[in-house]
Amino acid sequence: MENYDVVVVGGGPTGLVTAGLLARAGARVLVAERRPHRGDRPKAVVLHAPTLELLDALGLLDDVVARSIPLERFAFRVSGGAEFTAEMTGMDSHLDGYRNLPQPVLEGLLEKYSLEYGAHIERGVGYLSHEVTDSGATVRFDGRDDVRCSYLVGADGPRSAVRESLGVAMTGRSLTTSYLLVEGVPQELVGRDEVGVHVGEHGMVTMMPIPGDQVLVAGPAVAGLALERGAEVPWSTIAEAVETLGFGSRLRLAEAVRTSHYSVDLRVADRLVSGRVALAGDAAHLNTPAGGQGLNLGIGDAVALSWRILAALKNDDPDLLLGYDPERREFAAKVGRTTFLAPLIERIRSVDEHSRPAVQRELDELALCWSQLYPGEENWRADGRYELGVGARVPTRIRADGRLLPFLDPHDRADASTLLWFDGTPPEDLVAIESGAALPPVREVRRAAVPAGDRVTVPEGARGLLVRPDRRVARVLRKPASGRL
Repeated sequence: MENYDVVVVGGGPTGLVTAGLLARAGARVLVAERRPHRGDRPKAVVLHAPTLELLDALGLLDDVVARSIPLERFAFRVSGGAEFTAEMTGMDSHLDGYRNLPQPVLEGLLEKYSLEYGAHIERGVGYLSHEVTDSGATVRFDGRDDVRCSYLVGADGPRSAVRESLGVAMTGRSLTTSYLLVEGVPQELVGRDEVGVHVGEHGMVTMMPIPGDQVLVAGPAVAGLALERGAEVPWSTIAEAVETLGFGSRLRLAEAVRTSHYSVDLRVADRLVSGRVALAGDAAHLNTPAGGQGLNLGIGDAVALSWRILAALKNDDPDLLLGYDPERREFAAKVGRTTFLAPLIERIRSVDEHSRPAVQRELDELALCWSQLYPGEENWRADGRYELGVGARVPTRIRADGRLLPFLDPHDRADASTLLWFDGTPPEDLVAIESGAALPPVREVRRAAVPAGDRVTVPEGARGLLVRPDRRVARVLRKPASGRL
């Protein structure tokens, strides 16, 4: 029987990022993907700054930029009425804004990266079950022999077989409205740097650009368009319904390449870790597709999980996975709340001059949430600044007075901890910091200016930060009365 350190079930972006990070650190990894071939549908396309930062650290950013298009804002338009924008630039990162890249292209880049570092990827292999012992797990497949591993990751999508085998429920609710997804060629090339959210009296759709001068039209089905699960819906029928929103040629397609529709759930798994088994991506949480939140959330899961698996492997201690569960479930629930836009859309429909400022403030706040650069609600201070306390995400650049100031090196390894010291700390205070078993050893030591940004700050008296591999603060370093940190 073959032996691996980690078996990853699911070869989508979440599974491939997990495999690539583990393999790069020297772990023996098998990725089992039931699909015999990678799909060609764009699916999720929006890459946020944290994902772009990771791709930069992996050496894939040039390929991503060459094959994607930039996005700078979400533009909300009401038929015959108000317009609002949620700006996606002006954040604290060396990679500002979003980029649109079809998911199959992203998967191809991530698969190549994983293979280069020695991960084994097998297609046409379906997960059947697993059995866990004190020393590891045996995984049964349809399409290959059984495998022994130390840890198993279920990244196998919304109908996760790994999650079902664990008996883990998904808590939340299903939306009653179906969602459309239409890939096509627009009559007019408009809004090439934005996601346009078009709100009519009885419905809403978004239109976003994708490479090749094409667009994706997506959103809740509009009134009068009945959708049966699994039924084929021709573009002509969808076009008639979209026309009733009142945006004329702006939402018309010269050609519809493919159409589909699907149901949407807002759910989070009741637990993400069960001994030596962990869930990630859509196997762990489901939300609306607004702004590509699910794709980027899943990739964030992979980064948060992979370093913990490496620590568990090194110390032979499955309990080192436990911190992943509450942290990522809490963040997934937050993302689910911010992507459920129905109440906001109703306020936008009925906006007047009195309510307009409040709606705009809400959009500005959502833009910060949607970026996924500022996780941890407890890190927001009463004065509106984001404090780099424990659990906060450390930015690569800090924006101050229209400038981007260097902070965390964007190319630090995603499998190592970083010791970040602030300028002005005397050399004699540069003492060794033990990261402990729960963190990989410190491999990077950096100096940086004390943050004084427009949005980002540090706790009072902080002299430095111990930064986890997923760029979240593990410890705030201060100088005690003894003079040692």
